[in-house]
Amino acid sequence: MDPPRSTAGAPLEALLELVQTLKRSLAERREAPAGPWVEEVAEDLRAGRRRGWYYPPETGGGLAFYATRAVAAFGHVHVGPESGADERALQLATALLDGLPAEVGSIDVGFTGLEAEAERRLLDRLSTRPGSTKIERQAVERSLGPSDGVEPPGRPADLLQVPLTDVTVEALAELDRRAFAGTVDELLVGPSFEDHFRVMEALLSNRLGLFLGNASCALLVPQPPRLVGIFLAAEQSPRHAVLLSFMVDPADRGRGYARYLMRWGLRALWALGYSSVHLWVTVANVPARTLYESMGFRPIASAAIYRWERGVAEPQPHSAR
Repeated sequence: MDPPRSTAGAPLEALLELVQTLKRSLAERREAPAGPWVEEVAEDLRAGRRRGWYYPPETGGGLAFYATRAVAAFGHVHVGPESGADERALQLATALLDGLPAEVGSIDVGFTGLEAEAERRLLDRLSTRPGSTKIERQAVERSLGPSDGVEPPGRPADLLQVPLTDVTVEALAELDRRAFAGTVDELLVGPSFEDHFRVMEALLSNRLGLFLGNASCALLVPQPPRLVGIFLAAEQSPRHAVLLSFMVDPADRGRGYARYLMRWGLRALWALGYSSVHLWVTVANVPARTLYESMGFRPIASAAIYRWERGVAEPQPHSAR
């Protein structure tokens, strides 16, 4: 098979079609970005502002690209379902990894368009590279009904509950950093405060769905003020919501705060007219998955992230997400 072509200078129509099919695949698993994302990515790829490789739609189609933040990169590989998808995906992923500049120390790559078994085979082949890790993720969903309209019990008497918009992005980012420090999730965001600030700012800016201020809240210690936990929800369709961020400070876990926040959030979403809500969780986050299962969430989809780190002498054990 011929190697993929560079997206720099490629026909805009072809890039728009490929990015649109990628977005459609993301939408099927309820991860589609909002706004004019298709046009922005296609224009960036064609202009060379974002580096990528592609197979034209008429040859089966495929696209790989990445963006960088400091020394970390975040990429994606998408292929169409036509014959030869496995090999196109491998060629695209190889071009992406081999094309990383020397200053990039790590990359996280997602995949769409492949059947589950084909994606597993691809990850197994990529994982022969030293420095490889597979991070498994799971989408869980829960229907909302009249029983969710009940006032949640167990409101913490020693904490303040405030709208999430009353909390600064800086405080949200710091809680996010503390909540996931040393976990697999931290690998997908980054260890620095700036990494977490960027993520929280994007969530509040409707990048992954319309932020629902009436269904998002925070728990605070009043004096001295300290953020304890948050529930951050967004709309993906008129009847379906997504929980984008849900966390409790590690120092405050085991006190029922997470269960209270979840019950409050489900009640708020039901009151706003949503019939279901979903979220993504790493398989390695067993306490969170246990909580979600106990509150009626059920798995609906799975996806893997391939992570490669430069300078790792031996392949890392596969992690789960």
